[in-house]
Amino acid sequence: MALNDIQREMYTRQIMIKEIGEEGQLKLAEASVLVAGCGGLGSSALFYLAASGIGHLGLCDYDTVTLSNLNRQILYTIDDEGKQKAITADKRLRAINPEIKTTLYNEPMDEKLAKRVIKGYDIVVDCLDNFQTRFIVNDECISADKPLVHAGAEGLYGQLMTIIPGKSPCLRCIFPDGIRTNTKNNSVEPEKGVIGPIPGVIGSMQAMEVIKLLLGLPVSCNGPVTYDGITQSIKKVKLKQAADCICIK
Repeated sequence: MALNDIQREMYTRQIMIKEIGEEGQLKLAEASVLVAGCGGLGSSALFYLAASGIGHLGLCDYDTVTLSNLNRQILYTIDDEGKQKAITADKRLRAINPEIKTTLYNEPMDEKLAKRVIKGYDIVVDCLDNFQTRFIVNDECISADKPLVHAGAEGLYGQLMTIIPGKSPCLRCIFPDGIRTNTKNNSVEPEKGVIGPIPGVIGSMQAMEVIKLLLGLPVSCNGPVTYDGITQSIKKVKLKQAADCICIK
């Protein structure tokens, strides 16, 4: 496989970077990445993955666009209210980069879907909005030996962690008891507020982690990276794999 003239022009600024070059750009073009969740995090991650020239993107989301999404979900407009996110996101991404291949999963990410599709991708990006589904994706990535780029955003803060099966801590190392619940009524936590730039920042960082993984560059896989939107500061929290975790191989 070789880059065509259109690709060389589109990615000229990336090819100029010594860590990428034409060889690295070809690696991106040959890669497949599954993005689970096409909301705030997913919109930013997908935008930059498509613009960077990832060859095949999987889009998983069964939700529809609402007006309350528009403060942070940059792939949608007010005219998209009520439309399926995965389908609408695919249309926007193809407008950005018609060279990419996409596969849509307009259905919930449950255990059955995770087991069926995750094994077919090089990397998975967790842009989900609930811990129950995050653990499903985490566990299947460990089982299928696929890197997972996890992130979350809430209020004025965000966090990110890349999970390399067998080499780094996973979500179950951080939350050994599984699904995070509300301590008052033992129910799943309700939705919380978030300012738009936070998932924009964190989703962009997820895209960068994916690109670094594909290029063989160092990634943040020794624990969470936290971002504070108030102080504009980033901190790294080092963690070890839990001795009895499923991610130990």
